[in-house]
This record gives sequence, structure tokens and C-alpha cells, in this order.
Amino acid sequence: MIISDEQREENFQEYLRLLRDPNYVDVCFDEQSGGVSAVHREHKFDSEIGYYGIKIGEYEKIALNILRKRGHSIILESELAPNGIKTPDGKIDGFVMDIKATDGMGKWSIKKKIHDAAKQGSEVIILYFHKKELFSIERVTDGWYRFITDSDSQQYINTIKHILCVVEESVIEWSP
Repeated sequence: MIISDEQREENFQEYLRLLRDPNYVDVCFDEQSGGVSAVHREHKFDSEIGYYGIKIGEYEKIALNILRKRGHSIILESELAPNGIKTPDGKIDGFVMDIKATDGMGKWSIKKKIHDAAKQGSEVIILYFHKKELFSIERVTDGWYRFITDSDSQQYINTIKHILCVVEESVIEWSP
């Protein structure tokens, strides 16, 4: 993603603000892309081991770094909430977002990830594919179709602005 000089400056100012804020750690600015990232101290990285033997929280960290390197402003926010309440992961380019790792190949797996993120109030859904063999535009399109035709999803459809697919070192934007 190529960002404007104006956006680059905004990202740099956000970087400086986050550096001064004691609630944020791992504050980074990518000189080449102009992207910025940070993690709130109360962000929860899931320690459960995923399908590929990696902690699910590591998927978030990998996606965060790739998105910053591609010029995005991505902030993982506090996830402190009452028990049982799921919160989105944070913001990307000013939009509420959640990162969902897609480990499986089931025909409902993408739909479920979209639904879960939408239910958390996400405007942008980041689908992280740890293996490129798991990704195809057709698979994301099929997952979206299953999502919009599910009666339980109707209330969330208009909330979603974009879906970003992180596939190895690439970021592929898919818009509904």
C-alpha cells in the first residue's frame, strides 16, 4: 500500500503520541512504508496453541508487523472487559478491527471468522492465513456469501467496510 505524504505525517504524529503514552508498548514506525503499530498493555494475546503449533496470539503479532510494513496504522487496544464479553482487537487506519486466524479449510470457516469479528463490532476484518495454500479470493468470496445469507448475520452486514487478507508477507484487500 502506498500512502500519501499527508497520511505518512499523520502516522508519524500518532507514533510520537503513542511513544509518550505509558499504556502502549512495542510502538513502531516503519520508515520505508510510513506505517505505525503499537500494543496496549492490556491487550490479551491468546496463549492457546493453534493448528500450526503456534500460539494464536502470535498470529496477531505477525499480522500487526506485516500490516505496519505495508503502510497501515494498526493499534492493538485494551481488551479488558467483563467476563464473557468479546472485544475487537483494536483499530486499523482509524477503523475498528479484529484479527482472525484461518487455520481450517472447512467451507464454513471463513464465514464463522467474519461473523465472529462482525459480532464484536469490527468495521475491518483481518483474515490471517498462516499458509498461502489456505487462501484464495474464491474462498473469501464464498465465506462472505455464506455470511450475508445467514439470518444471524443480517444485523452486522452494513458494519463491515473491508476485509484485509494477510497471506505470508502480502496484504490483499477484499471489499464487500
